[in-house]
Amino acid sequence: MTSTTALLETAFSPDLPGDPLPPGPHANRWPGEPVEIGGAAATAVHRLWRARGHHPRPDGTPTTVPRRAVPSAGGCYPVQWHLVVPPGRGAHLGPGRYVYHPVAERLVRRPEPPGSAGSGRDDVEIVLTVQPGRTFGRYRHRSWPLWVADAAYALEALLLLLPGAHLPRDWSDLAAARHALGLPRAGQAVWWLDRGLVPEIAMARISLPLAPRLDEIAAAAICSRRSPALDRFQEHRARGRADAEVAEVARQSGQSWVLGADRVIAWDRPLRLDATGYARLWQVHREAARHTYSLNARGHGVRPVSGFCVPSAGAPPLVHAIAILENGASA
Repeated sequence: MTSTTALLETAFSPDLPGDPLPPGPHANRWPGEPVEIGGAAATAVHRLWRARGHHPRPDGTPTTVPRRAVPSAGGCYPVQWHLVVPPGRGAHLGPGRYVYHPVAERLVRRPEPPGSAGSGRDDVEIVLTVQPGRTFGRYRHRSWPLWVADAAYALEALLLLLPGAHLPRDWSDLAAARHALGLPRAGQAVWWLDRGLVPEIAMARISLPLAPRLDEIAAAAICSRRSPALDRFQEHRARGRADAEVAEVARQSGQSWVLGADRVIAWDRPLRLDATGYARLWQVHREAARHTYSLNARGHGVRPVSGFCVPSAGAPPLVHAIAILENGASA
């Protein structure tokens, strides 16, 4: 946790990230056997992460960045999805470790002895990792809170789509997540590069019930979710002055489009950035994700706000917020 704490300490520095770096691939091309997507767990991942068109440029023309149901800071989409099936637990998939390839939109079974899957655990698990290159290439030292945010929004979406899924006691322990996948630390770059892969940071795990089912109503609600385009907020801004809380979120994030929100919900930065502060980062972003999905389901437009680094004098420093357009379409 010490290295993570040191990185978190620098994440809120007012220093600008600098020019963008080459982002690297969208996803690892894991070797292995493609398998048909089946069962609630794999279907939930596929529903959440398959492409739904592409993000638009300001002039309305499409970019090459796919849009997905789960929001992501800057459209980087670093989250990667792994499925671990221990012996005797896979109804639709045999024992093994699987990874979802978001470009091919298929599931791949990693080559390994079937008996090794699960590393002694009894539950089927979905493990969330982040492939850090694209986020780091854009945000540099500010990336750690953004990786937590992206993983937290994905985690909460899974909990809604898979009733009965739960978080094990050590669900956000980085070492436990790596152990479940049988992978080394992301910092061991040689191991990854020798296999034609780029490093992934194992972030969190979710355990599934014995016979998981997919909540189709929750899936339809989340999978139709879209963050309102920035110009929707700009258009709305002309209708009136922002209140003090909206203005403070815009000021601390340096994002003027927030001034067009009807209201915001904001969370203060943890006072300490040790293990307790890291847990608080997860709590904040999980709360924000739950608010986002709930408000979207009620017809409100919601766009997450990240990237806070410079608090105003006398105001508590913020770490995350959601900007809300009341009764606003989210497309």
